[in-house]
Amino acid sequence: MFEHAPRPSPFPKSEPAARRQATLAEIPPISLLHLRRPEASYSEAAPQPLCGDHLHPTVSIIIPTFNRAAILQSTLTQFLNQPFKDYEIWIIDQSDPDDAAANFEFVTETGDARLNYLYLTQRGPSNARNEGLARAQGEFILFTDDDVVLLTNDFIGAHVRAYDDPKVGGITGRHIERVLRMNAKHTTCHVDWSGRTIFNLFGTKRVPVGSCKGSNMSFRMAAIRQVGGFDRGLKFLEETDLSTRVLKAGWRLMFEPGVEVFHLSVPAGGVREKDRLQAEIVRFECTAYYIIKHRGWLGAVPFAACFALIAGVRVITFRSLKTFPTLCQAMYRGFLSGRTAPDQQIPNARIGAGYTKGP
Repeated sequence: MFEHAPRPSPFPKSEPAARRQATLAEIPPISLLHLRRPEASYSEAAPQPLCGDHLHPTVSIIIPTFNRAAILQSTLTQFLNQPFKDYEIWIIDQSDPDDAAANFEFVTETGDARLNYLYLTQRGPSNARNEGLARAQGEFILFTDDDVVLLTNDFIGAHVRAYDDPKVGGITGRHIERVLRMNAKHTTCHVDWSGRTIFNLFGTKRVPVGSCKGSNMSFRMAAIRQVGGFDRGLKFLEETDLSTRVLKAGWRLMFEPGVEVFHLSVPAGGVREKDRLQAEIVRFECTAYYIIKHRGWLGAVPFAACFALIAGVRVITFRSLKTFPTLCQAMYRGFLSGRTAPDQQIPNARIGAGYTKGP
């Protein structure tokens, strides 16, 4: 389905086939991943396919994408083959013309009414997810990245069944990461007193967590309506910011081991910074923004002390004395912007800024 009547794609017809094949070749085999399987839980019950009205689905799946056409198509195919059928998918495309054309062609050729396509000219994960939220019709909103492998046979249904407690406002699942390394012994996901993100989402038991992780998370739409969408001021920690607001509103966040993905973290594409120094600048600025927004100046004191030490270490890492003032300036910018009114409103679907009306 398209937001407007389908018409010929405005994108060039050439497809970056060689580039997409190269991207796929960079992904290692995923055999022998399951060193430990999660303990049996209710979410591993026999699949319960539900076939409802696709105009009023139980689940809305929102997948932002940027220049990962082949990987996205693999991810979408996995969702379309799930036994749980009562859902819609919103593909929020921010790609360059070649990949956007390939994504558009895949949607049109697939011809599944549950697939919805929206092309954005304004890039960024928060903006993309908010534009998806503006159009979502589901009771539960499932977010995932465009480069995941679903390792649960009934992935969508398991997310829905995890909301057996009406106090649960969000679910994050088990992650097998190709790149990121866990830095905690036990299952957790939160920003600690120093501003460092502490996470281990490879556990085997259902436990409360402080934040959901964007490559495998879902929320009740009622919780999102209560607290607002993703903060566009954040290019990093945007899902942690939303999770924190959901917790403050009185909801619970749970880790569900029976909902599992392998996160490829494909080098090509994606909207995250590839340059290491620029990635650190974004991290410093956005973490400072998050700390001021949720913990105030009192919480900024231990954060500033810790990140000043990290900035000193980065001088050695990047072999440049300029690194220290550069990162401290980024932290200062985050403090200032964190005191302004956040831009986290969900737009009107008809007048949402920064997107074309669709191919």
